[in-house]
Amino acid sequence: MQDKGIKGIKTSRPPIHTAAVELTEWSLGRTADFPKGQRFTLGQKIDNLCLAGLEEVTRARFSGQPAKRKGHLDELNLILELLRILWRLAESKSWISGRQCLHVNRLIDEVGRMAGAWRKSVG
Repeated sequence: MQDKGIKGIKTSRPPIHTAAVELTEWSLGRTADFPKGQRFTLGQKIDNLCLAGLEEVTRARFSGQPAKRKGHLDELNLILELLRILWRLAESKSWISGRQCLHVNRLIDEVGRMAGAWRKSVG
């Protein structure tokens, strides 16, 4: 994917980065609608995990050493699993619909599949 970066310079982002950004944007939009008391507990945790996942994708992308890249991808995998659990909890509390839970799980799975393939290619 081509994006116009700083001062109009075109940059190329790998698909996993684009998928992680989509997951983060969707999640930030939904947690903003959580009940006020939960926005600063569960909502903030979800937001922070999404941002941490995006950070791990970026760190893996720019890591020059395969062992470090694997470490970042392993950390991303853990973050994705935690997000699955927290979104299921939000759905069980009726803060998101079953359809929204299915959608976010598809986004998480997409990032996870890409991360798994990338990790496998690293060796």
